[in-house]
Amino acid sequence: MAMLVALLLSLLVAAIAYGLLPVAVRTRTAQYERIAGLRPVDEAQVPLWRALLEPFNRLSRYLPAALLARTRRQLYWAQRSGAWLGWDEVSFTGLRLAGATLGLLLMAPSSPAMAVAGVVLGGWLPGLLLAGRARRGERAFRRELPHLAHLLAMLVASGLSVAQALERIAAQPGLASGWFAEGLAQARGQRPLEVLLRRAQETGIAELANLIAQLGELERTGTGVEAVLEGLATDMSTAYRAEVLRRAKAIGSQLILPILVFYLLPYLVAIGAPMAASILGLFQ
Repeated sequence: MAMLVALLLSLLVAAIAYGLLPVAVRTRTAQYERIAGLRPVDEAQVPLWRALLEPFNRLSRYLPAALLARTRRQLYWAQRSGAWLGWDEVSFTGLRLAGATLGLLLMAPSSPAMAVAGVVLGGWLPGLLLAGRARRGERAFRRELPHLAHLLAMLVASGLSVAQALERIAAQPGLASGWFAEGLAQARGQRPLEVLLRRAQETGIAELANLIAQLGELERTGTGVEAVLEGLATDMSTAYRAEVLRRAKAIGSQLILPILVFYLLPYLVAIGAPMAASILGLFQ
């Protein structure tokens, strides 16, 4: 308890010092630039609690590159669905380190086992929330992709060029269409398909990268465009349906642990605890 009180008092002193004492030059410079009109007024500002994570952010840079790369990919998909905006892999990993530290400080006075549990829970919970949003964002993107591929094949078959068809695709609603719209906007003054191919490789979706690569090849040759695009769209639809069936078959095994933890164990405790107490009472 004494450690918790000391932590809270330290945070209070830090908050007061943040408002009264000189802080990093870049913070004041940003305020002055905003007042002088050199920076947009509506630019997102880092709140105080995010500024307090800076020591943990520095530590996170020394963690394995594979962990940071995985977090970067999860943030990519979570941010496409509007979650965890303004975070990168370093700051998010710093948040997890801060959560683990806070869990240690809160649970250490109880017992070593509770301290370990606090570390695990504090570092695991943000990652769990991020993984859930990233998984939903990526699945929504994959769900829309076969439809856009078929639409793209139809537009090209109707006589539009690949560039014109991509513009039509980008105007559609949805996550996948928004991805194409961002890529085309980023490619102003460049070769659009080259930019889209780089972005597709960042997503980690092989079907999308293959589609963009084939579009580039077809744009250069100009032959058999309709047949090739229709074949790619069909393959993407087949692959998506196979993935959905695979996930459906895996639901049973994935539910075993939640059922054991949240249903069976509480049930056994609720039934077994009174029985154990009664049995022990017989021997007293």
